[in-house]
Amino acid sequence: MNTVTPSTHERILHQGLALLSQVGLAGVTLGMLADRVGMSKSGLFAHFRSKEDVQIGILTYMGQCARQQVVAPAVQAAEGLPRLQALVQHWLGWAPRAGLPGGCPVAAALFELDDVDGPVRQQVLAMEREWRGLLTQLVRQAITLGHFRHDLDVEQFVWELCGIYLSHHAAQRFLRATDADARAHTAFQALLARAQPPRVRHRRGNASSACPPTRCTRRHPREAQEHH
Repeated sequence: MNTVTPSTHERILHQGLALLSQVGLAGVTLGMLADRVGMSKSGLFAHFRSKEDVQIGILTYMGQCARQQVVAPAVQAAEGLPRLQALVQHWLGWAPRAGLPGGCPVAAALFELDDVDGPVRQQVLAMEREWRGLLTQLVRQAITLGHFRHDLDVEQFVWELCGIYLSHHAAQRFLRATDADARAHTAFQALLARAQPPRVRHRRGNASSACPPTRCTRRHPREAQEHH
C-alpha cells in the first residue's frame, strides 16, 4: 500500500503550484503533474482521487504560501492603515517573489472559472471571499482608529482595491508593462486619499499650498504677520 510521506506530498504540491501558475487549472492534469514530479500517473493517482482533487489540493497549498508571503509580514505592522499598506505592498506581485514561474493562480482562476460550476470553482470562491473578508476587516480597523473617515463605504473601497490588484496582474503578466507597479501604487494612493478624514486632507492641502519660504518665512515675524 502506498503511503504519502510529508516530503512526497510537499513535492507534489510544490510542483503542482508552479505548474498551476503557468498553465492554469485546466492545464493541471494527473499526467502532466506526474511528469513534472517524476513519478508514474498511477502512483500520483494513489495520492489524489481525481483531477479536481489535485486542483483543490494545490489551491489550498497556494493559500498557505500566500499567507506566508503576504499576510505574515503584514501583521508585523501596526493595526489600521499601516497594516493595510503593508498588506497591499506584499500582495501586489506576490507570486514571482514566492518563486512561482507564472502569475497568481487565483487571479487567473477568477476568469478561467467564471462560467464553470463545480467543487474547484467553489474552492476558489471560498478563498476569494476569505481574502476580501480580511481586506474588509483591515479597512474597518482603519476606520475605528481614525485613519479613515467614519462614513467610508467599506465594500466600495475593497471593490476598488481588488480592481487595482487585478489590473496590476493583467498589466504585469499579459501586457508585460514595465510601469505596472508604479501605476498600481498611484491608484492605491489615490484610493487612500479619498478614504482619509477631511481634517487629514485639509492639513495636507494647506501644507501643499503654503507660500514659499522666500516670500513668507524669511520676512521679519512682524512683517510676515502684516503681510498675511
